[in-house]
Amino acid sequence: MVIIKRIWKHGLCALLSACVAVGILQTRDMAFGPGISVYDAVSVDGSAVLHTEYLTAVDGPESAFEAVSRQANSMSDEQKRNPADVNQAVLFAETAVAAAVRKTDNAPVIHISKDTLSALTETAKEVRDRAAQVLSDGGVAVTRTLSATATVETSASAFTLVIHSDILDTAADKIRVDAPEFSITFRPDDFRAELRPAPRTLSIAVAMTPGEYEPGTTVPIPRVKIEVPDGQLSAPLTLSLNPGSNEPSTLSVYGAAGKSAASKYNPASRTLDACLNASDVYTFGKRNVYFTDLTEKDRKVRTAVETLARVNVVYGYPDHTFHPERAVTRSEFVAFVMRTLGRVNNSLKSPFVDVTEENGCYHEVASAYYYGIIKGYDEEHFCGDKLISKTQIYTILGRILENEMGYWPPENPAEYLKEEFTDTVDEWAQSEIALAVREGLVIRQSDGAFAGLQMMDRGDVALIIYGLYQRLY
Repeated sequence: MVIIKRIWKHGLCALLSACVAVGILQTRDMAFGPGISVYDAVSVDGSAVLHTEYLTAVDGPESAFEAVSRQANSMSDEQKRNPADVNQAVLFAETAVAAAVRKTDNAPVIHISKDTLSALTETAKEVRDRAAQVLSDGGVAVTRTLSATATVETSASAFTLVIHSDILDTAADKIRVDAPEFSITFRPDDFRAELRPAPRTLSIAVAMTPGEYEPGTTVPIPRVKIEVPDGQLSAPLTLSLNPGSNEPSTLSVYGAAGKSAASKYNPASRTLDACLNASDVYTFGKRNVYFTDLTEKDRKVRTAVETLARVNVVYGYPDHTFHPERAVTRSEFVAFVMRTLGRVNNSLKSPFVDVTEENGCYHEVASAYYYGIIKGYDEEHFCGDKLISKTQIYTILGRILENEMGYWPPENPAEYLKEEFTDTVDEWAQSEIALAVREGLVIRQSDGAFAGLQMMDRGDVALIIYGLYQRLY
């Protein structure tokens, strides 16, 4: 879930500043046109049931294919085309692959290298490709590349991962380390900054620590200590915890200081997955967020805002209001996206004189600049208080879907968009926006127009960020 700098530096990182020249960033009084936003995105919710009981029987490739086939056959034709349900089916298949392709290593130091995992990662790719074909043969309209995850199983509750630079020369996609009470998953390619030039290694120490128990039980709540070099990684890894008897929708993962991480429930693995990039002791707990000015808003908006606030992606104001009607600024949108991706690096410094450490989005803007996601109006100014347009927002989201998460855009974006909207979408943004439309992230207007020059309010942006959030991890 990491945006790689080379993806963005030609075009997208200029997007937020270049559009000013053609008048896209308007004043707040001009932010909203005659079209009225309604909350009818294609779908951020699904209705298909994930039959995780099929996964318990997976002990190799053939049983994985059988589980994926049974899951596909359990879905209706409508569910096989619904973006949210398709995404869940793909998640199910990826989990089956991870369960099928595994080895055991109980050593206190687990080496992730070409020598130890090359054969396993090659097998993972082969099983991944076959699982994708099984989904398609079952009528599921797959719209993205599945991840191939190779799993290392350990009985140790404390170990050190040593990632060697030569793993980058293999077919490694994702590596998952399954311990008795938690799992760690990462993409080796995300750590090129730490591993290049070769030969280098990256050491990550992981250990269970004594913690509290679930109320009225002797079941411990996992507390996992993660230590990384210099306290900060250049990219996040995923920590998976068993939520136990708790309702997952009320939980968030947080560090020792109580700050929540970007986390969500994974219905296929039935774990609470969190995106982390810093040394800390992590656990989970219940955290309910309520804003006084959302009571009259659509249920989808309330769910999106409250969920994202619980995991520290969006934020409200000191008086417990969210102000969903306010237009979104450049700084706010950058903060929402970077927090969702778990890509905030607190060790980075902002290059902009108008983004100081007193700014609430300081680390998010500094991280977005460093990783090539945005740049300023000039070398010294970011102008974070200026508004951001619909075209800019959806182009960024579409490129995240395509370049980072492996989604494929529609074959003929221009024709696709003509069927969707009564007005014209800028040619340079059609591919990304068509992808965002197909995946259900675009808010419709009652007049049928896309209206790319308009700004978006905080309620609408929370809804589309929630759709992106549902596709992470």
